Amino acid sequence: MAAILAILLVALIAATAKAQAGQNAQIILNLLNGQQYFGVPYIYQGDYNGRPTNQWPVYYGPNNASQYWSQGNISSNQPVLELVPGLGAGGAMFWSETYSGGPVTIAIQATNTIVWGGTPFLVYLFLKPTMWGISPQYNYSIPYRSIYPSPVGGDVISPQSSTPYIVVQWAPIWQTAATSNGATGQWNVWIVGNPSGNNASVGPSQSPNLGYERAGWEGIGTGAFRPNPGDLINITVTYDPSTNTLSGVATDLNTGQSASFTLYLANYFTPPTSGNYIFGVGGENGAFETNWALLYVVLMGNVKPSPLTTSTTTPATVTVTTTSIVTSTVTSPVTTTVTSTTTFTVTTTSPVTVTTTVFTTPSIIQTMIIALIIIIVVLAAALVTVTIRRR
Repeated sequence: MAAILAILLVALIAATAKAQAGQNAQIILNLLNGQQYFGVPYIYQGDYNGRPTNQWPVYYGPNNASQYWSQGNISSNQPVLELVPGLGAGGAMFWSETYSGGPVTIAIQATNTIVWGGTPFLVYLFLKPTMWGISPQYNYSIPYRSIYPSPVGGDVISPQSSTPYIVVQWAPIWQTAATSNGATGQWNVWIVGNPSGNNASVGPSQSPNLGYERAGWEGIGTGAFRPNPGDLINITVTYDPSTNTLSGVATDLNTGQSASFTLYLANYFTPPTSGNYIFGVGGENGAFETNWALLYVVLMGNVKPSPLTTSTTTPATVTVTTTSIVTSTVTSPVTTTVTSTTTFTVTTTSPVTVTTTVFTTPSIIQTMIIALIIIIVVLAAALVTVTIRRR
C-alpha cells in the first residue's frame, strides 16, 4: 500500500509540474493543418492609406479559404487569417495578457500567395491603452495613428497607449531590393509613443544606425532572404527584460534561409513591470501588392492564460465539432516545441455570436490532479484502517 501511495505521489508531482509548465506557452491562433483555433479574446484593426477600415483582417475558413489561395493559383482549403489584401493596406490583431515578468516570446507562421515583397510582419509588445481594450466595441475601431517610420515601408498602425511600447518589423525588402549606409539586415525596431491616440512619435528620434534623417533602428541584423509566394515563413521575436534586449529570427521553412538580429535597447526603453498589457501581430504592404496572412501565433512567457470561454461574431455559417492534438515546433534562437490538446465545439448560423468553449491542457491536468488527490486520500484512509485492525 505504501508503495502504491508513493507512486501516486510521484505522478501527482509530475502532473503539477506539467500543468505549471503548460501555462507558459499560450497558443493565440492555430490554423495549421486545417485547425480553426482562436485561443484568446481578440480584436482587429484595418487601415487603408492612413484611414481605418473594417474590410480586413479577415478570416478564411475551410469553406472559403480557396478564395485566398486561388489568387496565387494554389489549390488549397487551408484556413488563413489575412492581415492585408494588397497595396497600401495595414492590418493587425490584438489581445490582452497579464504579464508577470521575465522574457516573453511571440512566434508566428505566415504566408502570402501573390508576390513577394514589402515589409510584411509587425510584432507589438507591451501596449497599455487607456482609451480602448479587448472588447467587441473596439473591434476595427481602436484609436490609432498611421505612421510612416521606415524609408522602405508603408503606414504602420500605432495604437493609443499611456506608455511607450515596442514595435518590431521583419522587412524582407531590405538587402533584396533596398539598401542604405548602416543597414546590414532585414529588421526594423521602433519605440512608439501615442498617449493621446492621434499624435504618435517614434524613437529613437535619431536612428542609431542610419543617422539623423531617420528614426528607430532600420535594416539591422544579419542574413537576408527573399520569400516566394506560398512559402511558409516562421518569425520569432523575444524580449528579455533582465538585459533589456530584443532578438528575432525569420526563417523560410521552404528554403531554410533566415535573417536574425539582436538589439540592446539601452535607455530608449524601460523594462515593463508586472501587469496587464496588450500584445499584437500585424502587417503592412507599402507599395507592394501582397496578401500576407497568418496561420499560427503563440505567446511564451510568464503570462496569464486567457478565459476558457470567449465569444466572437462570424459572417459565415459553420458547424464544426473537432477534437485534436496539435504539436507545433517554432524555430527561434532556441528551438521550442509546444504541445496543446484542444477540444472545442462551434455551432453558428450567419451572422450570430459564436461561443467557443476551449478545454486546454492545463484544465485537463487539473482534473487529473483532483482525481489523484481523491485516490490518495481513499488509499491512505484504507491503510490507516488496516493498520488499526492489525493492532
